[in-house]
Amino acid sequence: MLTAILQHSGFADCLVDFFSDYLVDRSTQYAWNSFLSHACDADVGMGQGSALSPILSVLYIAPLLHLFECQAQALSLDTSTLSYVDDGHLVSQGRTYDRTLPELTSSYSIVSDLMASFGLVIEHDKSEIFHFSRAHNDSNPELDLSAIGTSTLKPKTYCRYLGCYFDRWLSFKEHVQFYSTKALTTVKAMGMLGNSTRGLLPLQK
Repeated sequence: MLTAILQHSGFADCLVDFFSDYLVDRSTQYAWNSFLSHACDADVGMGQGSALSPILSVLYIAPLLHLFECQAQALSLDTSTLSYVDDGHLVSQGRTYDRTLPELTSSYSIVSDLMASFGLVIEHDKSEIFHFSRAHNDSNPELDLSAIGTSTLKPKTYCRYLGCYFDRWLSFKEHVQFYSTKALTTVKAMGMLGNSTRGLLPLQK
């Protein structure tokens, strides 16, 4: 599939051939100081942690996002996408949930079908829904996805995207609390890991 995408995108034949070879019959070795392990099979496609994985993932997913936009436009769905490697968001805006929830359901179904045709799988148990709303006593409803074969998504009180924590009112209190707690925990851990006579050196801390 990746080879077909690269060819359709107009990449040079030599580059397409390189990636065709890169993805099969690979091996790797692990080095630690002077130690070098024996060769291990690494025929796992785009392995996580590889320097090329993010680039190839983006090239692979780009046509899928384009097809989604075409189908959403044909169905008059006002849904946009945010994607960073394998972390994707469907975004729907409206004055009422009667507008946004059906759009999200339809969009989720389209994405699920497209991913299946690309040989990819949505991990439904990791899917989440989050509502931004300034209304007092907001209902914060669930999203029923039983019609497309998965469970109901219960809304979260805050969401995380690319290291930022958002609450429903964009106050950033959750974000500040998380990272201040993380910083204090790190400082306390450093004190336990080393002192003036043993453990971590001051330079390492």
